[in-house]
This record gives sequence, structure tokens and C-alpha cells, in this order.
Amino acid sequence: MITVVELFSGIGAPSEALTAEGIPHVTIVSEIDRMALRSHRAIHGDCENLGDITMVEHLPKCDLLVYSPPCQDISLAGRQAGMEEGSGTRSSLLWEVGRLLRDAVEREREPEVLLMENVDAIVAERNLPGFLRWIDVLRGLGYTSSYRVMDAKDYGVPQHRERCFLVSMKGGRMLDWPEPCPDGRVLRDVMETDVPESYYLSAEKISAYERHLIRQIEAGRGHG
Repeated sequence: MITVVELFSGIGAPSEALTAEGIPHVTIVSEIDRMALRSHRAIHGDCENLGDITMVEHLPKCDLLVYSPPCQDISLAGRQAGMEEGSGTRSSLLWEVGRLLRDAVEREREPEVLLMENVDAIVAERNLPGFLRWIDVLRGLGYTSSYRVMDAKDYGVPQHRERCFLVSMKGGRMLDWPEPCPDGRVLRDVMETDVPESYYLSAEKISAYERHLIRQIEAGRGHG
């Protein structure tokens, strides 16, 4: 049985992966979004919630730490305000993870393995210096890191969705990354043909989204 801490847990995709692989685990989360926490508990059952990461004093002892800090300020779809430490952006909450890890190392209670997932823009030119500085911080705490941008369509999901994964381990270990294994499925293979009308957007809602898109493009942000 392993103990997993999910910071910025959302609906708990890492816990779902462990369950799918048959790995017994106990999960502790840190999440402030009420609906995300409700979804997490509906999927995985009740679990301890540490709450706002900025208010967490000590990281619970765990084997695996998963952290996916907010992507809004580094994503191409956002304002690209960055993730610099002390900047106050949502994405800069990454450095709160560093604070907790430093404390864990000092108390000799650091996790053996760390896993970060974020949008691929985290390794884009404007964000790469901060990302590499983060890896340097982890190196100073005794972790050896490797990262890779992976696309969901290459791993059995009929969706083009690129994400950056960073795995850090104690003891000089490195992850043996899995090779792509697409199964050939495309979107039409999983789409339903008989969908209730309530799931369709109204013309009014579509028009509102179109106006919002135009405003974003005129402001020079968003991916269209």
C-alpha cells in the first residue's frame, strides 16, 4: 500500500491510473475547488483534504507526490502572465510545492517520487527558463528529473492532447519512459449518435461564445 499526495488534485486522474493498474493506495489531496473535490470524492471515495496549499505547513509523509499547478498563466489560451516565483500568478503556486518539499527534506520525510503534469507550453521559450530553474531546485533537494511532452492520441485516447510530464526520483533513478502505443481509434469511434437535446448548446450560447472569442483574438490572446 502506497500513500499518494495529490496537490491541485482536480478529479484525481493519478489515483484513477493507480486503480486501473491495480496498485493499492491511500490518497490525500490539496484542493480548493468545491466542485472538483466533490467529483474526486464521487469517483474515489472520501479522502483527507489539506485545503489551500498556501496554508499547508507540512507535507504529509507519502511515497508519491503528484502536483499539477494551475496552467492558466502559462497556457497559450490564457494571458501568459508566467509562473515566476513571487509573481502572484496562479501558475506561480508551483513554488509552494518547493516550499513544502524543502521542509519535507529538512524533516527527512520527503517522498521518493514526484510527478508533475502541465500544458506543453511550460517548456515553450518564454516559460522554459522558469521550468529549468524548477528542475534545478529539485536537483538541490536530491531529485533526478526527466521530462517529456506526450500526446494522448499516442496512448490509446482518441484526442490530440499534448501535455508535459516531469518525473523526479530520489537515489539517482530515472524513469524509463513508455513508447507510443496508439490503438488506431479516432473521435468518431467513441462519439454517440443518439444524444439528448439538452446536451446541445443553444444558438444564443453559441453566439455568446463567438463574441467572446472575437474579443480574445482582438486582445491578442487565446488560441482560437
